[in-house]
Amino acid sequence: MNILGYPLGWIMWAIFQVVKNYGVALILFTVLFRVALFPLSIKQQKSSAKMQVFQPKIQEIQKKYANNKEKQQEELMKLYEQHGYNPMGGCLPSIIQIILLFGIIYVVYEPLTHILRLDSATITALTDVLTANPDVFGKVTSQPQLTVIAAIQNPDTVGYFSSFSQEIITRIQNFDYTLFGLYLGDIPTWNSILVLIPILSGATALATTMVSMKMTPGMNQQQGAMKYMMYFMPIMSVWIAFEVPCGVGIYWIVGNLLAIVQTVVLNIFYSPAKYKAEYEEQVRRVEEQKKKEREERKKRNGGAKLPEEIEEEKAAEREARRKQPATPDAQKAAEAYMTSKELNRKRLAEARKRDAEKYGDEYIEVTDQDLM
Repeated sequence: MNILGYPLGWIMWAIFQVVKNYGVALILFTVLFRVALFPLSIKQQKSSAKMQVFQPKIQEIQKKYANNKEKQQEELMKLYEQHGYNPMGGCLPSIIQIILLFGIIYVVYEPLTHILRLDSATITALTDVLTANPDVFGKVTSQPQLTVIAAIQNPDTVGYFSSFSQEIITRIQNFDYTLFGLYLGDIPTWNSILVLIPILSGATALATTMVSMKMTPGMNQQQGAMKYMMYFMPIMSVWIAFEVPCGVGIYWIVGNLLAIVQTVVLNIFYSPAKYKAEYEEQVRRVEEQKKKEREERKKRNGGAKLPEEIEEEKAAEREARRKQPATPDAQKAAEAYMTSKELNRKRLAEARKRDAEKYGDEYIEVTDQDLM
């Protein structure tokens, strides 16, 4: 968080010098952040369109080589390489946003460091006043700098900081850490108006998900963990927004609203359907070239089957046998084999245990490889 917080803090400081209000500076920073990530969002849009094209091919390979993981991985890598497809390419913008979020939290927690630019010795001395007066300020929390600002801006408690210079006291008293009258250092609770921030955070996150699903081809067909995650994240954002200063929640709300606008803009000027059609055409050309090369190789080979053709036929036969219902005789043979195999496993395991006890060696579990 230190590594991320300091460069982000300098950006926030520069914006604050212009607007002189931390809440407005936070909103402008969020806009700047989204604009800076826009090229990566375009890349994510293209990657999403590619995924729609390659997902059926990936599933076909996974099904075809279900019993040969090594061959399955080899074919998948070959597919990615032939078409220049990176299945993780669309994750980068999301990862960057999650990483930067920790830096934003750090900047929101420590405005004395990043906005007012007080030195560490002064900040330590200010927080020591809190520690020395627990009956007044309570237990020092994970946001001592926010507590210091609130205490110095409170006429009833500013006197506890009389040992500090008037210049420092004035700077902190004049620091505007609000937005529309909300103090950004407060943590939302259910019995205050700030409860709206976590609710809006979750609602805007859900709206972002719904807009993305509506505008991205194939997203509505997402299955399993991926689809549940899309609804789980808004719920998580509500929970987290109750644990951090409301400034972080406002950052999320603004970011989600900008994400909705960005999604609409991307779908107007960088249509996924357009990219999908382009990638499908690219795949078709590659497949035709591969087919042509295979026919030429087969012709040079005197019409004999190529190694990959033989392997494909074997894979098809294995898949056909796997789908065929087992006959009673085959079932009995399999049961007899398993019974014999388990008996051999038990005998080998007992022998290993005896040797381990006799010679003081470590006992190693019996694997299928040991029984071959």
